[in-house]
Amino acid sequence: MKRRGIVMPALVMALAWCHTTAAAVGWSAVEQPDLAKALDEAPELAIEELEAGGRSVVAYKLHFLVPNPDAQTYDVLQAYYKEYQGPTWLYVIDLGTGEVKRHRWPDKRQWHLTGRALGPDGKYYLATPNAGYGAAAERARQGLPVGMELRVYDPATNELEDRGVIVPDLGGEIRPLQCGPDGKIYGAGSYLKLGRVGVYSYDPKTREVRNYGPVGPKQPGGGVWTGWGIHVDKTHIYTVSGRKPYYVVAVNIETGEDRVILEAPMGGSINMGGELYEAPGVKSSTRYWWRDGQAIVWTNEIAPWRVEREPAGEAEAGKPERAPKPEIHKGELYPDAQGRAKLWFRPAKGSADAGSGARDWKAIALEGIETYPFRIGYLAPLPDGRIFVHGDEYLSSYVFDPKTGRSTRLGDGGGAPGRYVLHAGKLYWGAYAGGQVYVYDPTRPWTLQKGGPPGHPAPEETSTACNPRRIAWLKGKYRMSYCLSSAKGADGRPYFGGYGVRDYPGGMLCWIDPETHEAGGMWRPFSGYVPHWLTTALDGRLIVASTRTASDELNEFKSPPEAKLFLYDVNARRIVREIVPVHGSPNMGPVLEVAPGRLLGVAGVRGKERYNAGILYGLDARSGEVLFRKPLPRDVPLRTSWLTWHCDYRMGPDGCIYTFLGKGDSPRRDPDEWHTLVRIHPKDARVEPVGRLKQIGRMLFAGPDLYLTGTEHLRRIRGVAAAPGGRRVSAGQ
Repeated sequence: MKRRGIVMPALVMALAWCHTTAAAVGWSAVEQPDLAKALDEAPELAIEELEAGGRSVVAYKLHFLVPNPDAQTYDVLQAYYKEYQGPTWLYVIDLGTGEVKRHRWPDKRQWHLTGRALGPDGKYYLATPNAGYGAAAERARQGLPVGMELRVYDPATNELEDRGVIVPDLGGEIRPLQCGPDGKIYGAGSYLKLGRVGVYSYDPKTREVRNYGPVGPKQPGGGVWTGWGIHVDKTHIYTVSGRKPYYVVAVNIETGEDRVILEAPMGGSINMGGELYEAPGVKSSTRYWWRDGQAIVWTNEIAPWRVEREPAGEAEAGKPERAPKPEIHKGELYPDAQGRAKLWFRPAKGSADAGSGARDWKAIALEGIETYPFRIGYLAPLPDGRIFVHGDEYLSSYVFDPKTGRSTRLGDGGGAPGRYVLHAGKLYWGAYAGGQVYVYDPTRPWTLQKGGPPGHPAPEETSTACNPRRIAWLKGKYRMSYCLSSAKGADGRPYFGGYGVRDYPGGMLCWIDPETHEAGGMWRPFSGYVPHWLTTALDGRLIVASTRTASDELNEFKSPPEAKLFLYDVNARRIVREIVPVHGSPNMGPVLEVAPGRLLGVAGVRGKERYNAGILYGLDARSGEVLFRKPLPRDVPLRTSWLTWHCDYRMGPDGCIYTFLGKGDSPRRDPDEWHTLVRIHPKDARVEPVGRLKQIGRMLFAGPDLYLTGTEHLRRIRGVAAAPGGRRVSAGQ
C-alpha cells in the first residue's frame, strides 16, 4: 500500500463536545469569522492507498450477428469496454473460419447504443456521433467536423472502415438505423441544442447522403429523445420525438415534408413497435401500424393491407438463401485473470447442419482481452465488519476486510447502484437502468453473471439461486430509472429516492417490502423535485427526502423556484410536511438527524461568484421550524446529476458530521483544486477543518478510520473520528 501527504498526529484527537448532541432547546450556530483562513491553512491529509480490488471490463451483453458472403455462416461482433467513453475493443469472431480479429473502437464514441443495419451489399452499417465526453469541443479546436459518424463492417474481409462524419451537428444518445425498401440506409438522431430530431438517408452504392434536417416539434426546455427505433416504408420515414410529450413524426422520403401523426398523453410514451402508453406503466389497448405516412389502428396480427414479397433486387439476385442464425452461449464471455474468454455456438434448430451430432457446441477462444483497474464508486458496511465495494457504474464488486487489509473479488453485475440499505444481514440497493432493486446475502457465494460452458448458464437474475438477486423494477408505474439515495424506515422497508433520467425529468420516492418484495411508490409530489438524499428521523418513523429542483412535467416543465425537504411518515404512508430551509436554493443538499427530530443539513446557493455557496441549516422536523442558517465561506460539491460518487455527508462514530468544502462542482472546476475535509459539531454547527485533499469521494467509517471512493484504490485516513478518553468505537458508518 502507499501513503501520501503529511502525517497528522492531530487526527488522532477528537474533542469531547463532538459527542454533545444538538440541544433540545435554543439550538443555534456559532459564528466563525476566521473559518475561511482555517480552511485554507488546513494541512494535507495523510491518505493510504490500499490494495486495489482487481480488474474488470464490461462484456457488452448484446452481440451482433452478421452473415458471411457464403450465406451459411456468421460473424459475431462482441465489444469489451472499460466505460462508455472507452477504451473499447471490438472482437470480430468468424464462426465459419474460427478467425478472431480485434478492432479498436474510437474513444468517446459509445458502442452500446450504436445504430446498426445490414445493407443490401451485405455490409454492416454502424452509426454513432463524435460529440460526447468532450469530443465535440476537442474536434472544434482542431478544426474537425462534429456530427454523426458512419463505420462499415465488411464480413468478406472482417475489416472495419471509417467513413467519417456523414451528417454534421447530428448527435443523440439513440441513433437507430434501418435499411429501407429502396436499399438505402435510413437513420435518426437528435439536434440537442435545437430540441428536435433529425433523419437522413445514406446510399451504399453512391455514398450519397440526404439530410432531411431537423424534423418534428421542438421539445420544450431543449433536449430530445429519438426513441429506440426507426421505421421506413416505400414513401415515408417514421421516428419518435420525445419526451415532452412523445410524438411519432412521418417524413415524406421524396419531398422531405414532415408532420406529426400521433401524440402520446403527457407522461405517456410511444415506441416504433406501435405500442402506446397512456400513463407511466399503463399500456393502451390500442396499437398502431405505420403506413403511407399514417398511424393506422392495429386490429389484429395481420396487417390491414396485403403484404407482398418484394422482388429480389440486383444485390440479392442469384444469392443462396441465408441460413438461420446460430445459437450463441455467452456463459464464458467474461475474461478470466489472464484475459481469456470463450464464445460457444452451434447451428440453429432446423438448419441443414443441425443433425447427426452436428449440433454439438463448439468454442472459439478469445485471447488478450484488456481488463482495467476500476474506479471505486460505492461503499457499504457488512454485518461482519467488512466493507462492500462496488466499481463505478457497471463494473465489479469486492469486499475489503479492515482487519486483514485484504480484498476478495466477488463478481460483476448488479447495475449502477445508488446508496445501500442493510436489513436483516442483507444488502439492498436500487440500480440504473430501469430502477432495478437487488438484494445481496453476504453469507452466500456471488453467483450473478457467473456462468460456465453450455449446460451451465448463469442463474436467472430473478431466481433464488442468483446472489445478488433482482427482486423488483421501479421504472414502469413509479418512473424510477436511476436510484440516487436510500434509507431504512421504522417499518423495515428500504426506501429509494431517484429520478427518471430520459423519459421523465422529475423524481420519486419508492419502497420495497423485504419479505414479499412488493414495490410501492409515488412520483406526482416529486414532479418538479429530485430526491438526491434520503435520511430518517424520529427512530425511522420519518423518511426525509432532500431534493434538487427539476423541470416539472405537471407545470408545463417549469422548474420550481427552490428545492424542498419532504417528510414522509412510514406509518401514515403519506407526506406529512414540506419545508424550505433555504429560500432560493435549487439544491437542499444532504441532511442528517443529529438529535431526536433535529436535522442538520447543507444547501447550495448559486451566484455570480460562487457555484454552490454552502449554507448550513438546522431545523425541527416536528414543527418544521428552521432554527438557524449559517453561510459557509466555501462551496459544497453538490452534484445535480446522477453521478454523486464524489460528494458525501456522513455521521462519524464520534457523533460529528463529516463532509467536504471547496469550490463546488462547477463545470469549470479544476480537478486538481484542493478540497477540505471538515468536521461539523452538531451542538453549535461549528465547522472544524480536518485536512485537505484533491480527489474527494463517498465516505464510510469503520471504527475511527475513514474510507473514500473516487480513485482506483480504496483510500483510508486513519483516526479521523478517534473517540475521546480512549473509549472504544465500534465499526460502522
